[in-house]
Amino acid sequence: MIRTRMRYHRPRSLEEASQVLLEHHGNAAVVGGGTFLLPRMTRHLLEYEHVVDLKDLGLRQITSTDGEIEIGASVSYVDVLESDLLRSNLALLPRMARGITGGRQITQQGTLVGAVCFHFPTTDAPGAVFALDAMVDIHGPDGRRSVPISDFLIDAFVVDLRPGEFVSSMRFAPQPSGGYCKVKHSTGSWPIVTASAVPGPGGSVRITLGAVESLPVVVTVEDPLDRTELKHRVDSAITAPWSDVLAPGSYRADIAAAVARRAVEDLMGVPK
Repeated sequence: MIRTRMRYHRPRSLEEASQVLLEHHGNAAVVGGGTFLLPRMTRHLLEYEHVVDLKDLGLRQITSTDGEIEIGASVSYVDVLESDLLRSNLALLPRMARGITGGRQITQQGTLVGAVCFHFPTTDAPGAVFALDAMVDIHGPDGRRSVPISDFLIDAFVVDLRPGEFVSSMRFAPQPSGGYCKVKHSTGSWPIVTASAVPGPGGSVRITLGAVESLPVVVTVEDPLDRTELKHRVDSAITAPWSDVLAPGSYRADIAAAVARRAVEDLMGVPK
């Protein structure tokens, strides 16, 4: 039960949303699908007196413009799963969304952008979006600014948002192929390690590991089927493994190379 006295805002424009967030900075939260925010407010892990809902801002669209794919802040995981545009141009995202933790309850309600903004390291979305070099479009009191995902994610639960700002969309260059793998204890538990694999130059593969550190870890392997090279590069890249109640950092580091290898094999269509 949420005991905090709370006011619900449903702005009709980007400017109005920014104004509400600026006026109540530090005491206002943006709600996309609410699957991260509301359970934590119920358990009194987070407390806000103002909640700003983005549903009326026209941000539940997936579009292709000027050679880029744009995903609005209110696009849910089920929207990702059902999008022909994403299946053809950003295959990694529907691949990731098929196994999102929480099943149908989360895929119907949770939003891709919201998960990235919350940036809980042991979730599926941040690593996959990082692998695709997303550009993050941010609206604030001074208008719009765009930052690469590598700058937007600062630390666990910390992103580059200033007073009055919220993310309106993310943009991607097309990447038709992508492999994904994750390890978790059960269907309903958060991932222990995730790995997203996309093609690199000259036959190389770029692998982005999620949940192993507070920020995604990127490695590139020249020969993606050379298990020795892959393990060496993954092991060398992990320097500050993430620990929580699900798994110690040492375990995450130990299995990361195996998860990365499976993502590469998924990308290349290697039979299991």
